[in-house]
Amino acid sequence: LPTTYRALLAEATGQSFSQVAQVGTLPIPSSIGEDEVLVRVIYAGINGGCETFRARGEYSFESNTKATEPFSLGAEGVGIIAAVGSSANKDSDLAVGDAVCFVGSAFAEYSKCKTATVWKIPEALPEYVGLRISGLTACAMLEQTGKLQRGEVVLITAAAGGAGHFAVQFAKLAGCKVIGTCGSQRKAEVLQQLGCDHVINHKNQDVGAELKRLAPNGLDAAFEGVGGSMLQIALDNLAPEGRLLQVGYISEYPHNPEAEVESAKNEVNASELFWNKQTIKRGKQTIYGNAWPEDYGSVAGCKDRVLGLFADGRLKSLIDDTNEFIGLESVSNAIKHMLSSNTIGKVVVKIQ
Repeated sequence: LPTTYRALLAEATGQSFSQVAQVGTLPIPSSIGEDEVLVRVIYAGINGGCETFRARGEYSFESNTKATEPFSLGAEGVGIIAAVGSSANKDSDLAVGDAVCFVGSAFAEYSKCKTATVWKIPEALPEYVGLRISGLTACAMLEQTGKLQRGEVVLITAAAGGAGHFAVQFAKLAGCKVIGTCGSQRKAEVLQQLGCDHVINHKNQDVGAELKRLAPNGLDAAFEGVGGSMLQIALDNLAPEGRLLQVGYISEYPHNPEAEVESAKNEVNASELFWNKQTIKRGKQTIYGNAWPEDYGSVAGCKDRVLGLFADGRLKSLIDDTNEFIGLESVSNAIKHMLSSNTIGKVVVKIQ
C-alpha cells in the first residue's frame, strides 16, 4: 500500500459541489475496523442531487455545516479490496484482491467502507456502479414498495436516466405496460431497445395529453424523479388506486435557475415529501415520498435479484457515453453533466 492517497474533500459547505470540492492528500488509514475494508477505488458513480445537497449541507447532510474538519465526498463506487478488518474476512467472505462495489466516499483513490455496504462482484466493471444504488433503488421501489402486478400500466419519468433505465426494465420484468418520458430522439431509441412500450418526448409532445391517450383509465404506478410540472402531470393521471413512487425531484434542485418556478407547479412540496419520506393518501391513491421500503431488510433480496439478473443478461446497466470523465479533477464536470439532463444511463468517473 502507498503511504498517502488523493481524495476530493470539502473544507466547508457552499453553494455548489464545484465551489467546495478540492483535491487533498490524506494518509492511508493505519487501522481498519474489524467490520471494515479498504477499497482501491477504480470507478465512482455520480448522483447530482445527493452531491449538491452534501456540498450545501442541506437536509440529511445538515451536519456538514458544523464540520470542523474537511469532509469527504462521493457515494457508490467499484474497486478492489486492498485491506480487510478481522471480521470482514471471517464473517463476510471478503478478501484482499476481491472486486467489489460499495457505498462510501468514492471520490477518492482509496475508501474505507463498512462491510455491510460492500457487494462482492466477479470483476471491477463500471456497470456495477449503476447497479449498486440506481439499480437497487429501482428494484426496491417498484417491487417492494410499489408491488407491481402483471398487466399494470406504469409511467417512468426521466426514463433514460441512471435510475430510470433500470426502472423501465424492472417494470417490464413484472409484466407491465411501460410508458417512459425523455427529452431526445436518441434517448427514445434507447428506451425502445430496453422494451419501453411507449415513449413520450416531453420536448415536442404534450405529456398529459399523451398519457390520457395511452392510459385512459389512469396510471397504476408512476416512478417519478423529475418533480415540478412532471410530478403534477403524473399525479393528475394516476388511476383511482394508483401509486406514485418518488425517487427524486431534479427539476427543483438548486442547479436549475427555474427551480422555484418548477416547485410552484405541483400541489405537494416535493422536497419535504422526499426528505421526510412522507406517505400521502389521496382517496385510494398513495404517494410515497422517497419510496424506499420502510423495511430495509426487504432490500437484501433486491441485492441478489439485481446481481442475478445482470449476471444472467436479463438486466442491462447502461453507462453514459456522451462524455468521458477521468480522474478526481473531472468529478465536478461530471456532476454538472449529470444535472444537464443530457445523459443516458449512469454517469461514471474513472478514478484511476
